[in-house]
This record gives sequence, structure tokens and C-alpha cells, in this order.
Amino acid sequence: METGFLILSISCLSGFIYLIIGYLLSFKQKADVLNGIDFSKISDLPAFCKYVGNSFLLSCVVLILAGVLVYLAYLNLLLFIAIFVFFSVLPIINVVKAMRKFQKSAS
Repeated sequence: METGFLILSISCLSGFIYLIIGYLLSFKQKADVLNGIDFSKISDLPAFCKYVGNSFLLSCVVLILAGVLVYLAYLNLLLFIAIFVFFSVLPIINVVKAMRKFQKSAS
């Protein structure tokens, strides 16, 4: 199997999973797809879902685009790995930021 096609397959599969999660969060407000979060401490759950869902959707687009660029030989492997790792971790970072941003104030 050609290396470019394998990378395209992996990035499209990852992007498709992020697309599903981002769609469920941004448009359907299904916060239960995220595990380990105490939603009673979130002040504005729809805004939280939209913020985190948009992060997943952005990562989806970039991962698929990076895979296509590697397949078409416009992007080298080292740069692809850096982009893939960064945009795979970006939604996790944004979940933590959103938890702090939308945290209920202690009163």
C-alpha cells in the first residue's frame, strides 16, 4: 500500500470521527459525548457545547486537508506529523479552556 494513501486513510478516519463529535456538540447540543465532565458546574451548557464542538470541527477540516495534501505530495511527512498531533490535541485543550471559561461562579 502506498504511504500517501495510508496517511490519507488515517487522517480521513480521524477527521470523520471528529466531524461526528463536533456535529453532535455544536448542532445537537449532546454534551454527553464528552466523558468525565461535571456539567452541573457549567454555567452556559449550549455555549460550552458550541465552543468545544467548533474546535472539533476545525480539527476535522485541518486533519482531512493535511491528509489530502500529503497524498498529493504537497506536504512532507514531518510537517504532517506536527500538524496531525497539534490538531488532534487541540480539542482536548479547548475542553479544558471551556471548562474554565464557562465555570459557574462560587457564590
